[in-house]
Amino acid sequence: MSVLYIVGTPIGNLEDISLRALRILGSVDFILCEDTRVTKKLLEHYKINTPTVSYHEHSDERKINEILTFLADGKSLALVTDAGTPGISDPGGKLIGRVIERFNIGADPDAPVQIESVPGPSAVTAALSISGIPTDKFVFMGFPPHKKGRQTFLRKIIESEYPVVVYESKYRILKFLDELKRISEGKLVLWSEDEADEMKKKIHLTSIVVFRELSKMHETVYRGNLDSVIEKIKSKPEEQKGEFVVVIGK
Repeated sequence: MSVLYIVGTPIGNLEDISLRALRILGSVDFILCEDTRVTKKLLEHYKINTPTVSYHEHSDERKINEILTFLADGKSLALVTDAGTPGISDPGGKLIGRVIERFNIGADPDAPVQIESVPGPSAVTAALSISGIPTDKFVFMGFPPHKKGRQTFLRKIIESEYPVVVYESKYRILKFLDELKRISEGKLVLWSEDEADEMKKKIHLTSIVVFRELSKMHETVYRGNLDSVIEKIKSKPEEQKGEFVVVIGK
């Protein structure tokens, strides 16, 4: 029987990897990587020589079929992302779905391929754990769309009764925070006149926490209201690097 292992890897600090993850990465036939160059830094650090295969959001049908063939031939694979847990805001979910479909996993108890999770770091849970915002329940929304669907995305943040977690890049973090600020001030309207009164009641952003470079040497946490957080980020252009995690309190 072959196994597709979904392996969580560090989001920054290379020490944040489990002993089980290291064992699996060293024992499988191939490691499927979002970017082989990034993964090889981790593998070289731990002296792991397992061959790597590229699999990312632009991988075509031929690449997916190649991976399915590996599994059908009895090979065991580990799927990793550049950082964190595969399947969370990356193309891993698509591949996992195809493997489940191809090998009838779940419906057939004797399926020749199994999928196993090797839990590890995630920027979502890392941010929530130190946010100070009540997180018994929360909504994770990933990266905002750049254009199409952006207003709908923002509306869902406003309409959520629970804290919302969003990823954003260094190129658009200030734009995103400014949009939230304009919504809260009534300068950016996302709803019709008929909805206006009801929606205004839902604009209740109690606090916001923005995380940069979590677990890395230059980890930075910005806390406070929207105005203060925006000003803190603007005041240090040299810190507008890396990826950001935004936790929006309700």
